Amino acid sequence: MESKKVEVKINNIEYTLVTNEPEEYVQRVALLVNKRMNQISEGAPQLSTAMKAVLTAVNLADDCLKNEGVMDNLRVELKGYIEEAKGLGSELEAKRLEVEKLREDVHKLQIELAKRETELSSVRRTTAALRGVADKQA
Repeated sequence: MESKKVEVKINNIEYTLVTNEPEEYVQRVALLVNKRMNQISEGAPQLSTAMKAVLTAVNLADDCLKNEGVMDNLRVELKGYIEEAKGLGSELEAKRLEVEKLREDVHKLQIELAKRETELSSVRRTTAALRGVADKQA
């Protein structure tokens, strides 16, 4: 990305910044710095511009460090979620294999049932035939 000059206004002073960042982003940064300096000015108007700038930098650095802490906590939390998801994925795979095994068992039992029903039909036919023979002999 090519460097470009961006004009910003902070504490009623115009600055030309050379940056690789998009102009909209640089303007947002300048607005944030300006807002913080104005807040400090309202609370302590007697401070010099240098003191306001230092306090603004301290406040923004404080926010940055606090946000880093929040990000670190989120990373730890996310890592936990990822590990949990991996565990759930393994559990899901085990359940999928179990379901597949149960399907195979059901299929085998259906085949066994069909065999037994065929055998039962054969026994019933044989029994009926034997009764028929016995009835004729009696």
